[in-house]
Amino acid sequence: MLNSLRQRSVRLEWISSAPAAGKKSALLIPVYNESSHCEMMDRLSYFNNVAAALKEDVDVIIIDDGSTDDSLEKMKTFLAGHPGGLYVASITPNANKVGALFLTILSISHEFIILSDFDTDIVGIKDMEDISVSLREDDSLMGCYFRMLPYEGAGRIFRFQQLEYSLIRTLYKFHHKEQSVPVMPGAGSCYKREVLIAIYQEHSGFRSGEDREATLIGMKLGYKTIYKESILTLTRPPLSFRSLIKQRVRWNLGYLETFAKERKYYFSQISKFTRVGVRTLLDIVITLFLLSVLPLIVMTSLISFQFFLISAIGIYLITIAWCINLLFLGPEEVSGLERGKLFSILTFPFVKMSVEYLAWMGAVREFSRKQTASRIARNARKLESGNTIYPN
Repeated sequence: MLNSLRQRSVRLEWISSAPAAGKKSALLIPVYNESSHCEMMDRLSYFNNVAAALKEDVDVIIIDDGSTDDSLEKMKTFLAGHPGGLYVASITPNANKVGALFLTILSISHEFIILSDFDTDIVGIKDMEDISVSLREDDSLMGCYFRMLPYEGAGRIFRFQQLEYSLIRTLYKFHHKEQSVPVMPGAGSCYKREVLIAIYQEHSGFRSGEDREATLIGMKLGYKTIYKESILTLTRPPLSFRSLIKQRVRWNLGYLETFAKERKYYFSQISKFTRVGVRTLLDIVITLFLLSVLPLIVMTSLISFQFFLISAIGIYLITIAWCINLLFLGPEEVSGLERGKLFSILTFPFVKMSVEYLAWMGAVREFSRKQTASRIARNARKLESGNTIYPN
């Protein structure tokens, strides 16, 4: 990735002073055109308070990733009124988040890098002192990931995501023995700096699934990871069905891009029947079912409504049983779902399948479009260099 950044003349400039050596950890918060998407001054004030609370142990660094709105100007204004708290770095031009993080990490010397998002609150980060001891003692660990919870929301879409996140966290138990996970969330994780540098050197730089690809590269390099539920990352999720689909299209596109790049590793994990391999195989089966079998079942309602009804009830009951089983496996992960929990469980299969179907359809279309554009660009470069263009 470093060569790509150099070719594009991407550079880093410290708007504040650069962090001095001495602290073990740095919290990195990338920002891109956030000025119109949130109460930016309130968020800067929040992170300034975090920096003040953790001033003995953690440097908080806000990274403007080539924003084209007035985000950087607002950061400069905030710094002028609140000196000595936050550190601010400016990346130009935009480096697709991963590049911005990479350049910033190369310019600091902290032992541990904590990653989060601008719209995410972090609770319990003082536990990093104990966690850093665990990471330092085990060379096989690349880092850890935190407990992620939907925060500040209401309504059916919010409650759906509360339950969905709880089920995903329960699946962390499945990976505990192997110390693996499909994704260390970019909104709540910690890496050893030297390991993250090695990971980003191999990273494609794609934005959609940057955290999934980073996690996979780390495991490919032979590292493991652990779950630290004592640190909470409170994320503000989409609150409308439309915005939820948009988010999931981006996530699934990232999955497809990572799978295309690292398919040999994925297939090796499937053949070895590792935890990540099993999860990947299930993802493939479920996605193929959603995109092919499910539409066929719906179409059968025109021919045999009885068959359609039996199939629909069967799918619904299987999904409900899966949900309840996970809830029993991880009761501590659903302790905050008492209000409306039963309704959320009963409606979960309908919402989940609708979201996944629409999101995967959108992701497949976008992935195909990008692949076509990439082939056209490659052929154009071959034509310019005088090489023969062979059919794909």
